[in-house]
Amino acid sequence: MKKAAIWLAMLTSVMALAQDKANSSGAKPGDKKAGSGAGQNMFMVKPSPEMEKLSKMLVGTWSTTEKMEPAPWAPKGATGKGTAVFKKGPGGLSLVQDYKSTGSMGSFTGHGVMWWDPQAGGFKGIWCDSGTPTGCAVNTGLAKFEGDNLVGTDEEDMMGHKLVMKNTWTDVTPNSFTFNMDSGPPGGEMKHSMTIKYTRVSAAKTEARKP
Repeated sequence: MKKAAIWLAMLTSVMALAQDKANSSGAKPGDKKAGSGAGQNMFMVKPSPEMEKLSKMLVGTWSTTEKMEPAPWAPKGATGKGTAVFKKGPGGLSLVQDYKSTGSMGSFTGHGVMWWDPQAGGFKGIWCDSGTPTGCAVNTGLAKFEGDNLVGTDEEDMMGHKLVMKNTWTDVTPNSFTFNMDSGPPGGEMKHSMTIKYTRVSAAKTEARKP
């Protein structure tokens, strides 16, 4: 609450300063053409080309099919089906995903946010889901475009096993793409561990209506 009060006070002060500038220049309230537009878009930041490319690629509602390879936490592997919804975050400066699925390992829900960090030179992210003991995990690596593919790295603990992961979004078309995860112990051999195929819901419905 204290931080919120401080932020609100700062925001009020900034807006008041912008209004004073507009008044000193002869601008009238609601006059979009007055002066240089001071205060009109002071909080607007244009999304980076990388962020716009990611949004164009992923924004929408998708149906998913999952396949998990055998692993210590899934000795026989696993399959599932679900839905993913990608939306632009505030100002288009981030991408928000809500994911739900059910399958041989039960129900799963997830929520993630990705954003472009120009200083780091890649996408950063945070992921929260129903299977993470801490609730959420911040990605330790970065994701970058390699041509039309998006390739990212991460490292996390899964049921007591430390894993290094390589995530690849590939086979990208306007109506489909595939998410692949390879994983392995730090410094060890990487093996394919998961495949999720995404199909845009509008495209899936159109295909289903064909005779």
